[in-house]
Amino acid sequence: MDVRTRVAMRIKAIRNRRGLSQEALAALIDRSPDAISNLERGVSLPGYDTLEVLAKGLGVPLAEFFVDEQGDDPRRAEAMARLNDAARQLDNKMLATAAAIVELLAVGLDKQA
Repeated sequence: MDVRTRVAMRIKAIRNRRGLSQEALAALIDRSPDAISNLERGVSLPGYDTLEVLAKGLGVPLAEFFVDEQGDDPRRAEAMARLNDAARQLDNKMLATAAAIVELLAVGLDKQA
């Protein structure tokens, strides 16, 4: 998947997870709804300033727009994004516990294979 498509897909997925319409996101970051639509469809690739404003408005690190989940499976990308969102809300102790649980799940899957 090329960068333009990946960034477009990530912006849309994060916006949807936040429960924001394109219009609401546009108002939040002082851009037009058409600009948001163009970004999400991959018509235009946002500049660094726009990416920075998007990241702040959506409450995610800038790198979140470039994460390349393994393959092009949108379900996997969505699940990984949900895990990341949830993990960011945990304190250090709970994050360590969550990481241990996920690691146990992964080990269990390895044993089943």
